[in-house]
Amino acid sequence: MGMKSGGTNLTIVADEQAMGLQSAALAVASLKQAVVAGKHPVMWMMAAPSGFSFYKAFANAAKHDEKLRSILKETEFYQFDDYPVGPNDPRFPITFRHLLETSFFGPLEQLLGPLPGKQLLDLQGDANDDQVARDYQERLLAACSDPKRYVLEIKGIGMDGHWGFHGSETPLDDPAAYMRVPMNALNVQQQMLDWPQYFPTAESVPTEAYTANVALFMQADMVIDLVPQAGKAFAVLACYGPKEVSNLVPSSKLKDHPNSHAFLTEAASWALMEYRRQQKLDPKAVGLDSSIVERLLPIWRNQENAALEEHNKNEMLAVLGKLF
Repeated sequence: MGMKSGGTNLTIVADEQAMGLQSAALAVASLKQAVVAGKHPVMWMMAAPSGFSFYKAFANAAKHDEKLRSILKETEFYQFDDYPVGPNDPRFPITFRHLLETSFFGPLEQLLGPLPGKQLLDLQGDANDDQVARDYQERLLAACSDPKRYVLEIKGIGMDGHWGFHGSETPLDDPAAYMRVPMNALNVQQQMLDWPQYFPTAESVPTEAYTANVALFMQADMVIDLVPQAGKAFAVLACYGPKEVSNLVPSSKLKDHPNSHAFLTEAASWALMEYRRQQKLDPKAVGLDSSIVERLLPIWRNQENAALEEHNKNEMLAVLGKLF
């Protein structure tokens, strides 16, 4: 099922596997078209469970496509964000560099051998990390501004609507940059849900991370958004329900991108679809139906931390009240 939200093309699919297959097919086609047009390919990758089905489908496409394999040997690869943790730190398995190496690059390199275009965010957890981030920022700005390059970005949406680790505390109109940000309570809960083996408690989640901001993310030539999880139904509704872009949900800015595509599972998009059905039935209706809100509240259930659950529910309710 296809529809639009702002300038973004939304595709609703049955499940995560279908999301991976369809988004990978679009990514492959866009890279091929860019190369035919004489452009140098660049892939800018999120590292998250939202991308797992894409990683698998993309690697499988490369396995059966000699032209794609040839393109990937020439492709530059960048990442979104990461924790300030170096490879000699015992916590290194929590980093997004490690996740990309094991889940995305690893399967591709089994087919292709080493990928010379990998340019990961080489943080060490020391005083030089700010400079590392600034250098990475300059490389990405150069790639995005180069008319001879084609930058394909694969993103997801945080449970609270963040993009990378760019949360609502950072203005959308800040200059394009890589920045150090605090991990807020909503980010912390999502990391615990995504990686319980690494983050059994809120205290085990790093307090800071480095991320590109939305102004930098928006400079890619094409952006593909992937949202498979039912736990992101609020984020999908908040980003793609209202017509307006809001700093409260940074991923809503994608609606202003001229070449953007979102692949959403039925489980992730139910609240958005219900809202659209209600709007169609009563275009003059104001606010969000209470039945949708009630069904969203369990997203934030946290049996180990009732105070955090209450905080996150209240945050969601406040955002919905302002958006709808």
